[in-house]
Amino acid sequence: METYRDYLDVTSIGGFRTIYFIKQKFGEVDPDFVHQFGDQLPEKWRIMDYRFDEHFVTFNKDESHPLLMDGWHEMREVFDLHQNEEIQFAYYGKDVFGIMGSKRFETEDQLPNFHSRCVTPGTCHRFQVDLTRENIRNPYFDIWNAFAIFVRKSNFNVLTACCDNGTKTDLEVAIHENPFKMTAFGPDWFGFCRKNDFRAGDVLCFKFSL
Repeated sequence: METYRDYLDVTSIGGFRTIYFIKQKFGEVDPDFVHQFGDQLPEKWRIMDYRFDEHFVTFNKDESHPLLMDGWHEMREVFDLHQNEEIQFAYYGKDVFGIMGSKRFETEDQLPNFHSRCVTPGTCHRFQVDLTRENIRNPYFDIWNAFAIFVRKSNFNVLTACCDNGTKTDLEVAIHENPFKMTAFGPDWFGFCRKNDFRAGDVLCFKFSL
């Protein structure tokens, strides 16, 4: 059986850096890496480290919201990771990945720009909304102020909400001027909240990469 020893003298053909968070169910993959290798990437990845440990994770094969799913949470136990860890993956082709290096995650500066937790100035627009008992049950969710201005100026017809649990939901953008000015997401806002188990009191962060 192959081990990482067989790849120590082999030049990797690509790679990416991401963060393992103990409270995040899935691992986020750099979309640029996915675009580069496209159909070469299988649904099951074989990950090895320098101690020759081996572990399999599944890849959702989604170019817009690429995630490592089944097996990701168990990475900490298999590879003796910290609760939150920065990981550098090397790709050797087919299904083979190696952990080239890792270190404890300590500051936001370690977050790659593509990551949902990255809020580095100049890399994204970020808006927070509060969920209440009233607005969580409505078919439409009204947005206001800077968020509404941004959505209007961007001429969005549909937003695709990519959530931490791996789901993607298309939210239609409704913009009206009469009989009153309104900017809202719908018409299935309630279904979106229910599908993702959002509750009154939660704060949702909408992040738009630049």
